[in-house]
Amino acid sequence: MRKIIFLILVFCHSQGLAQILQDAYAKQLISTGLDHLYAYDFKESNAAFSLFKSKYPKNPAGYLLTSMQIQLQYFPLKDHVNQGKNYVDNLEKSFTLAEAMYLKNNNDLESAFFCTSALGFLAAYEADNQNFIKAVNYAKKSYHYMKIGLSNSDKQPEFLYSSGVYNYYRICYPEIHPILKPFMFFFADGNKKLGLAQLEAGIKKTVFVKNESLFYIGYIYNKYEGTPAKGLPFSLELTKKFPNNHWYSLQRAELLSLTGNYEGANEFIEKLEKTKSPYYLGSALTFRGMREEFENRNLAAAESFYTKALAYPWEERFTKDIRGLAYLGLIRIAQKNNQTVKARKYSSMAKEYIEYKNSLIEFSRITGQ
Repeated sequence: MRKIIFLILVFCHSQGLAQILQDAYAKQLISTGLDHLYAYDFKESNAAFSLFKSKYPKNPAGYLLTSMQIQLQYFPLKDHVNQGKNYVDNLEKSFTLAEAMYLKNNNDLESAFFCTSALGFLAAYEADNQNFIKAVNYAKKSYHYMKIGLSNSDKQPEFLYSSGVYNYYRICYPEIHPILKPFMFFFADGNKKLGLAQLEAGIKKTVFVKNESLFYIGYIYNKYEGTPAKGLPFSLELTKKFPNNHWYSLQRAELLSLTGNYEGANEFIEKLEKTKSPYYLGSALTFRGMREEFENRNLAAAESFYTKALAYPWEERFTKDIRGLAYLGLIRIAQKNNQTVKARKYSSMAKEYIEYKNSLIEFSRITGQ
C-alpha cells in the first residue's frame, strides 16, 4: 500500500508558479524569498512570503510558499505536530484559492499548477503520517490537475519539473516494484529518457523549479540509474549557491562518498554533524563508516560507525536508503569476519531499507537473495 501511494505522490509532486510570473514585482518578491528559503535564511524568506500574501491575498502562491518554508524549516514534519497542522492549513488555503480560479476558467494553467502542488503536498504529508486513505484521496484529486501540466510544458516551462518526474517514474517505479503494474492502467504512459530530458530542460528554462530539477535529477541518477557520478555536477551547483542547505549537503556528502571521494565528502559530512539533527547525524556516521571500510581498510572502525548510525532515526524520503547503506556495510564486514549468523541477521533487517539500484544489485550479490 505504501509503495502505491508513494508512486502517486511522486507523480503529483510539484513546487512551481505559473502566470504570476507575468507580474514583475511578484516575480522578484517570490524569487528573493525562495533564495532566502533555500539558503536557510528563514526570517527573510518569511518576510518576503508574508509581504506577497498581503499584496496578493487571493493568489494561492503565497500559501504554497509558506508551506514550503514550514516543510524545510521543520524537517521532518512528523516530529513537529503543531507545525504540521500549520503546514496543512496553508496547503488547504492554497488549494481552495486555486480551485476557485480553476472553476472560473478550466483553461487557467496557473490554477491547475497550484491545485497539483497543494494536493500533492497534502498527500505526501498524510502518507508520512500513515493516514493512507486521506493520502490516496488527495493524490487522486491531484492527478486530474497534473495531467494538464503533462500536455502544457511547452506553453509553461514551470511544468517541466513535474512532467519530467512523472515521465521518469511512470516507467521506472513499476519496474522496481512489479506489484504496482496492475495499477498502471490508471496513469498515462511515461518515458524515462524524456523525463530526464525534461528535468535538464527545467534546470535551464524555469525560475521557480530550477532547484527542484537540479536536486531530483541527481537523486534519480543515484537511486534509479545507479550512476551517482552523473549526479555530481547538479549537486555541486546547488551546494555552491546554497552552502547552508541541509538537504543539498546531505545529497552532496552521499554522492561523493558513493563515488569514492571521501576527502571531498568530509566538508559536507561536517556540516551535517553541525546540524545536531539525529537524521543527519545518522547519515553522517554511515558516510564515515564507508570511508573507514573502503579507504582506510579499518573494518573495526567502520563497523562501529555503521552500528552507531543505526541507533539514529530515519525518514522515508532522504535517509531511508542511507540506512540501507549502513546495513550493507555491516553485512560485508560480518562476512569478511566469518560471522555467518550476524551476516544473516543484518541481511534480514536490510531488506526494508534498500531501494537504490546499486544497493539492490550488491545485496543480491553478497547474500544470494
